[in-house]
Amino acid sequence: MGLVALISVMFLVVSGGAYGLEDGVRIGGPKLIILLCLIVPLTLSLPTALMAGELTALMPVEGGFYFWVKRSLGPFAGFAEAYLTLLYTAVDMAIYPVLFAAYLSFLVPLSAAEQAAIAVAIIWISGLLNVAGVRPVGGVSIALAIVLIAPFAALVVAGFGKIAHFAMPLAPMFSTDPLGALGAALTVVIWNFGGWENLSVVSAEMENPRRNYVRAIAVALPLIVAGYVLPLMVCLSGAPSSANWREGWFAHEGLKIGGPMLGGALAVGGSVMAFAVFEAAMLWVSRMPFVLAREGYLPAALRDIWTTTATPVRAIIWSCVVFTILIPLGFVALVVLDVFFYMAALALEMAALVRLRRLEPARQGLFTIGGGKVALALVVALPLLTWFATFGLALSTGGGQRDFLIAIALTGTIWPAYHLMRRRWGGPAVIES
Repeated sequence: MGLVALISVMFLVVSGGAYGLEDGVRIGGPKLIILLCLIVPLTLSLPTALMAGELTALMPVEGGFYFWVKRSLGPFAGFAEAYLTLLYTAVDMAIYPVLFAAYLSFLVPLSAAEQAAIAVAIIWISGLLNVAGVRPVGGVSIALAIVLIAPFAALVVAGFGKIAHFAMPLAPMFSTDPLGALGAALTVVIWNFGGWENLSVVSAEMENPRRNYVRAIAVALPLIVAGYVLPLMVCLSGAPSSANWREGWFAHEGLKIGGPMLGGALAVGGSVMAFAVFEAAMLWVSRMPFVLAREGYLPAALRDIWTTTATPVRAIIWSCVVFTILIPLGFVALVVLDVFFYMAALALEMAALVRLRRLEPARQGLFTIGGGKVALALVVALPLLTWFATFGLALSTGGGQRDFLIAIALTGTIWPAYHLMRRRWGGPAVIES
């Protein structure tokens, strides 16, 4: 995968455009969501991207963050990293095919059965594309990234006067439940801004990953921030309320600002986004069962590589089976579980960053985060503080408390799963100290 393809896949894995922010606007309010889209890139995205850039330069191996954590903290921590990753990707990946069918139903009336059938078809089309290899995924991702960016670029151009003369939305910053609003809105924003380290799983399939991963981050990060903030400024300038915002609402705003053509383009973009993000994410998600099988935690058959395209075919197929079974689940509950598991895995990666500074001090010619111990402390602490702020949702609402408890219970299964899988399939051939 070359640099341009890497930038495109990274854009899709992390973002895919402003689609998905609508529920955050409704739940948290327009002022809060704009503010969070300016703060979270600094407290979460930039630190995570810097961590991913440094550790990918140090260890550009197939399996990426799993081996960062295993090398620095031991086999159990590595397994916990992979296990948490499988948990959050399972709930995360299930929603995109459903979103594709839902956005498509804005353009073409579809029954519930037809939407489900289309969602299943999207899973297996993406799986076949990934079986074809990393180059086709990269090429398709370049085209889809352009298709996704174009309608929002047109929206920004058509509504540029609102950006130039931006007026803060009229709705108050917080509702009657400020803790819950902050937690829910922040959870949605984290979901939209996280995932900078995910492509490290396929770093062995990239051209010059030690340099290109950091270069891709330098392009993708400002592009993603602008892709969120500018459309929000156009649609929310002077807005009296955001009560009607829901999935697909950017198409309604496009209709008001640019007419039926722009509204239709944004609706089509919503479906394209769901497919594009899913097929790009499948690239790294399907490698996790392959890596765990190679480590002796899953059946050996999942290690098989199809020599024609150098892809883990059985791991991809089994991933498609799991995602098919999980269709469909509720959006907000999915995001709460997704963010909890993702941030718990990120905490292990940050611990690995600190530990590997001591274990591997020789970094000549490799990208390393500058600024000494102070910068390192900020890179580690800021994402975790951002995560802790989302706990307000769990503490203030019944639904949030339920999802929070489910997340804790599932996290508690890591230790028994570790021993069960090692006993069943043998575990790593060499246990590191």
